[in-house]
Amino acid sequence: MILLDTHCALWVALAPEKLSIKARARIRKAETSGEALAISCVSLWEIAQKHARKQLELYVDCGQFLTEMEKDLVVLPLTRAIALQAARLADPFPKDPMDRLIAGTALAHDLTLLTADEKIHRVAACKLLW
Repeated sequence: MILLDTHCALWVALAPEKLSIKARARIRKAETSGEALAISCVSLWEIAQKHARKQLELYVDCGQFLTEMEKDLVVLPLTRAIALQAARLADPFPKDPMDRLIAGTALAHDLTLLTADEKIHRVAACKLLW
């Protein structure tokens, strides 16, 4: 299973050309082999928040878009293990709580995180793909 950062989940759904060639190839491989793609539950909130703030335009109602994401992706809930992993991320890991929770999800589930976030790549606190 591959964990998608919020922006990557949006790109998979809305703008796959924004994904790196390596990321697109890995997603294709996952899809053809039946491997699941996952997101953290906090990504649903981030998407709803961006839409509410008019920072994200969707082709359907936001609720319907999130429902489609829930059908297409495994949504991993926030757990004690994730909270602990996120809290343990040391500086210079980005301060953004959502980045920390998403990386904590990757760590708690031993997943590779697909992200284009350079700040996360510089720290390399979990397995990464881009």
